Amino acid sequence: MMHNYIFKKILVNTHLYIGLILGLVITLICVSGSAIVYKPELEKLSVKKLAFVEPSDRIVPLQYLLDNVRKKYPQLTISNMVLYGGKDCAYSFRATSPDEKGRIQVYVNQYTGEVLGIDRYRHKIFQWLYDLHVKLLLKKNGVVWVAVFGFLLIFLIVSGLFLYPSKKIFNFRQGEKPGVRCYRLHIVIGLFTALFLFLIAFTGCYFGFKKEFHTVFESVSSGKALQPAPKVEEYSGQWISLDAIMDIACKEFTEGRPMMIFFPKDNKSVFSVRMYHRGDFERTGSNHIYIHPITGKVVKLNLWKEKPTPEKLTRSMYFIHFGTFWGHYSRILWIFIGLVVPFLYFTGFYAWWSKLKRRQNTPYSAPRKRKSLASS
Repeated sequence: MMHNYIFKKILVNTHLYIGLILGLVITLICVSGSAIVYKPELEKLSVKKLAFVEPSDRIVPLQYLLDNVRKKYPQLTISNMVLYGGKDCAYSFRATSPDEKGRIQVYVNQYTGEVLGIDRYRHKIFQWLYDLHVKLLLKKNGVVWVAVFGFLLIFLIVSGLFLYPSKKIFNFRQGEKPGVRCYRLHIVIGLFTALFLFLIAFTGCYFGFKKEFHTVFESVSSGKALQPAPKVEEYSGQWISLDAIMDIACKEFTEGRPMMIFFPKDNKSVFSVRMYHRGDFERTGSNHIYIHPITGKVVKLNLWKEKPTPEKLTRSMYFIHFGTFWGHYSRILWIFIGLVVPFLYFTGFYAWWSKLKRRQNTPYSAPRKRKSLASS
């Protein structure tokens, strides 16, 4: 019995002081995460003149769009082409430049072939919030530190559930002290959001310790946790057109919808067409068609339904953490859950502070001595 009391006392104090001392950093990570749930859409709205176009019945050839971009910005190295979005969303090419740091997005009008302009991510508040959430604005080991705080959040969740009081915590009464009310709210809200917070925290830890997670996933079932893009024998010559790449991918996976085209990185790499299939948890699809840039041969299919369990677990870290597994419903829920964390922090802090002040204002009285039998 004494051991249980000591253990609970240690757990209470650990939960309390981790929450008080490090809770503010955890709060910043979670609030910034909520702020960037709709980062892609907000970034497009910030460059509305570039990112949106007037829809038409005819789309110009993709190769024509690529040629126009290369002609206007020959210094850019293009990494992929983005096709997803509504009919009024412009296509775009993601690229890098030797003269600039960070990613660049070149928007094109798929109906006219016009190159609309360049968007540079690093100049936006959204990118600052992203860097805050992912690496705490640190240049080195920031992702690892965020993962460590994720594990601390998991500890707070689990210890909070373990310490859940047996007394009737839901009995809110009129006239009770603010500190007591905050204590009740802290427990009740924490109880109802614990599962969601755990999922967000656990999947967030993955990004700081990918190798370790992959090892665990691969121990669960056979197969690789992360399948690299296939390599082919060194080639030379002119690539087939993007339109040919698209046709090959659509014929190979007829039930899929092309979302992105990833370009070869060198003369041993291949094209990868990312395709969305109804029911995919990832917003941009979970299926890849790998195509040889010279011959047009399908080198490999990597479809969600055929992925090994370790790879599915790996991919689930992404769509669970980003909240894309249930469309807008899960993304809105994730925003709310992220904003619950500052509520838990401040209610916990106020409950502790109120209790501390109450103790300080209570006059100390020495314990009475029990009368001995000899003096009676």
